[in-house]
Amino acid sequence: MIYIITIVVLVLLLQLYFPLARKRNMLAGVNHRSSHSQPVVTGAGFIFFFSYIAYAVYRACYAAEPFPWFFFIGLTILSIISFIDDLEEVWFLWRLMVQIVAIALMMWQVQIETNSMYMVHAATFWMSVVMMWGFSIGLLNMYNFMDGLNGMLGSLVLSSLIPMWLINNYVVKYADNELFYFTLIPTFIFMFYNARKQAKCFSGDVGAIAVGFVMTYLLLKLMVHSRSFVYLSLYTMIFVEAGLTILQRLFAGENIFQPHRIHLFQLLCNEGKRNHVLVSSFYGGIQLIIGMSLFLMNYYHMPILYQHLIIWPIVVSLAVFYLLYKRKKMGGHLLSYKHTH
Repeated sequence: MIYIITIVVLVLLLQLYFPLARKRNMLAGVNHRSSHSQPVVTGAGFIFFFSYIAYAVYRACYAAEPFPWFFFIGLTILSIISFIDDLEEVWFLWRLMVQIVAIALMMWQVQIETNSMYMVHAATFWMSVVMMWGFSIGLLNMYNFMDGLNGMLGSLVLSSLIPMWLINNYVVKYADNELFYFTLIPTFIFMFYNARKQAKCFSGDVGAIAVGFVMTYLLLKLMVHSRSFVYLSLYTMIFVEAGLTILQRLFAGENIFQPHRIHLFQLLCNEGKRNHVLVSSFYGGIQLIIGMSLFLMNYYHMPILYQHLIIWPIVVSLAVFYLLYKRKKMGGHLLSYKHTH
């Protein structure tokens, strides 16, 4: 029943939000960097946070396990600063500081739930913490980079979340099933309004950062429970598209905090005039195939060494193909793309 109530409430909130957002001019405008042809309501991803509030109510009322307070506090402060940033731009250092605090709370929650502190020797503990901190902040922001194309954010969330739910239920229990459900609900609702030829809304920072926070939390818990890094491949398309583009811009001397238009999906849709939803589905389809393959390998107890030997050559091949194809689309050089601005 709570799932039905959540769906109804989230849809009603969105319907109330659309005219308010237009009145407040909360629109993703059309410029030389955008992938849409007319202004689109942004900030609609607030429904993710409201769905997680419903999850919190459910956990508090029905679950026997202790409530994940540190996780939820981190999610809350992150969602608030992200929504403020959607309303009016917040200095990136303020956002970064809030992200650092939120990730610290998340990591502490993972430690409490998994008793993972023993896994690291004292001499290397802080190094491991800093590396995990940096990785988590990076992954969190990579999700935010994927909100610029119709259907892209939702496709990548679904294509990772479905295999992760299967792994949680049939391979290793590492998270609440309800957290998956309360992520799927707003994702499907958001996709209904976003994954269309002319998107009715974009997620904005509030949605992309919130769902990115939850996806990062689930990945960290899965890797700690399984003691395997092979599960990083569940987010292959995020790392390939967003991660390699960040590196590309760093090598080119670009400010990575400034908007741009050189993601491959932007080149395909803006310059190549490809269908947005088709491109997003292609990205999601590749990720889903990798995720389902990984699930089946673990379901049938394939040795972890064999999993690494199969998965990582595929990931590397995708990365190489991505760079070569992107270089072709950019006129033969990855670091000379001023003509694409």
